[in-house]
Amino acid sequence: MSAAVNPFTAGTWIMEPKPQNVWGIPHASWFFAMGMGGALFINRLLFGIELGRWFGIAVADLSSVALISAGGLILIADLGRPWRVLRALMNPRTSWISIGAICDFVFLALEGLWMAADFDWGGTRPLAWLPWAGSSPLGLLLQAIAGASAFVVIVYPGLVLACSPSIPFWNTALIPLQFLSFAFASAFGLALLSAAWVPVADSVLSAWLAMELVFLALTTLLFIAHLLNGSAAHPAAKLSVARLTAGDLQGAFLTGTIGLGFLAPALLSAYALYSGRLDPLVAVPVAAMTLAGNWFSKYAVIKAGVYAPFL
Repeated sequence: MSAAVNPFTAGTWIMEPKPQNVWGIPHASWFFAMGMGGALFINRLLFGIELGRWFGIAVADLSSVALISAGGLILIADLGRPWRVLRALMNPRTSWISIGAICDFVFLALEGLWMAADFDWGGTRPLAWLPWAGSSPLGLLLQAIAGASAFVVIVYPGLVLACSPSIPFWNTALIPLQFLSFAFASAFGLALLSAAWVPVADSVLSAWLAMELVFLALTTLLFIAHLLNGSAAHPAAKLSVARLTAGDLQGAFLTGTIGLGFLAPALLSAYALYSGRLDPLVAVPVAAMTLAGNWFSKYAVIKAGVYAPFL
């Protein structure tokens, strides 16, 4: 009578590819909020896009703070206990989450200082005497540090995924590049959305639509490159691609990301630029579809993650 065979020691034991089920809707919302909040601030910094003002404060600044704060709260909720945030701050040498959390706090602190100095009431800035107000040397330094922090806030969620060798589909620099490109597409989308309540010159609206089209095209190319890379890479990455294009995530990816997030807003933007129809009836749908597609792209990429089998 033969002895029982131990599958862990005899022959070759293989664990099959396994979809990850830890990250999902909260993480997609976290990545979405962080990226858009950071891009809004950089657009405000580089191009002066305020999205109007509310009680004397630029809507872009308020939205940046609200979105990045919301992303931080989602992260805290995901950690389970608020005090674990302290641990997240203590490992910047080896953890992109630590670096990102530090940059979140730096950005929120500096943005708060900047919003105070920029506060406008009745055409005057009562706190313009602050040493970092306007284009003072301290103010320029504050904005530069806040801008660098905002950039890290945009890309670090993608870098968290890219530094995951156990999930081959995530393990690529194309993901943080996607996050960066789609963040700016969404930020310009919010600028277009603001045309519903802020008068915007046709030339400005045209420029925003053109930038929207550029970033949508760039993001589309990055996603195509990601799919091609996954199709030619590890078998687990091929399985991720199959889930997106013909499997359980087909709706979120092909309809939500490609159709709603890329093709529809890109075609509508191109139509508006070609026809000269530059009005909120075109700009608002472009913005809404871009934002929805951005969220679906985060959800689809996260849920498509499959752990590689190991011997």
